[in-house]
Amino acid sequence: MEPNLDKTLLAFLLALYHLEPKLTDDELYALEELGETLDDEWVGEELNLIADIEAIAAANPTLNQLYQEALTKLAPLNLEQLHQGLPSPAQLEALLGVSATSRGYVPQGEPTQKTNEVVNLSRMVMTRDRPEKDVKKIDELGRYWELPPVPMF
Repeated sequence: MEPNLDKTLLAFLLALYHLEPKLTDDELYALEELGETLDDEWVGEELNLIADIEAIAAANPTLNQLYQEALTKLAPLNLEQLHQGLPSPAQLEALLGVSATSRGYVPQGEPTQKTNEVVNLSRMVMTRDRPEKDVKKIDELGRYWELPPVPMF
């Protein structure tokens, strides 16, 4: 599977959504740094962003297990299917109590509104004081976890 920033970010948010123990201060700091990085222009840095996300997940065995499971659930989805379940910016503002902006990561090639939505959702969650708590307010993420399993042949 070719690395995809949207799937990686969404899988990480799903892992946070299902994470029970609190994140450590170091993990919170790493998430905040990553969220701030998504504010910058990282054209051509998709693989570095994915590596950063995977490093954060790998440092916490429970989070990593949830992250890997979420990647498996999202793998068969095309980008249109991936974006269908995202909450609108207005819903996010109401749920998280912050203003959604359209700034953030600009992908290589033609940026799409959908990609900006995934990145902005991630940025908004990751820069919260307790991202593992606030992400649970976004019920739409739970629906991704309920996707039917992918048959293995």
